Amino acid sequence: MAEPNDEDAAFRALAALWDRRLAEAGAALEAEAPSPQVWDKIAARVDQLEAGRRTRTVAAEDGVWRVSSPGVWRKLLHVDAEGGWQAMLVRIEAGASVPPHAHPMLEECLVLEGEFELAGEAVRKGDLHLAFPGRDHAPIFSRAGALLYIRAAID
Repeated sequence: MAEPNDEDAAFRALAALWDRRLAEAGAALEAEAPSPQVWDKIAARVDQLEAGRRTRTVAAEDGVWRVSSPGVWRKLLHVDAEGGWQAMLVRIEAGASVPPHAHPMLEECLVLEGEFELAGEAVRKGDLHLAFPGRDHAPIFSRAGALLYIRAAID
C-alpha cells in the first residue's frame, strides 16, 4: 500500500489534471451538483485518507472565523462526528457576551488570552473552565476581550 503522502500527491495531480480539462471547457459546461452517489465516494475517499494519518495539525491560518453572536466569533478546528464533539477557537470582543446555553456533554474551555466573567467569577488566561452536562450556564461577558479554546458537543 502506498504511503498517505504518496496518495495525497497522486490525488493532487489527478485533481490538477481535471482542473485543467474543465477549465478548457469553460462556460460551455452547465454547473451541476454531483449526485449523492458521487458525494458518498468523495466522503469515503476523504475518510480513507484521514484514517491513514497518525496525527493532524491545523495550521493557525486554516479555517474560517464565523460570527456566533454579536461580538463573538468561532473558528472550527476539528469535528469528531463519532464521538459527538468539536474543537474550536472562540474570540470574544471587548464588551461582548455569549448568551446562556445548555451543555449536553462536558464542555472544556481553556482561556488562551484575556479573561471573561461568568456568574461573578473571573476566568483568566491559563484557566480551565468546565461546564458539566445537563446544566445551563449564565451569560459569559468579557470586558477586555478573550480568546478561548473550547471542546464541546457538536451543535
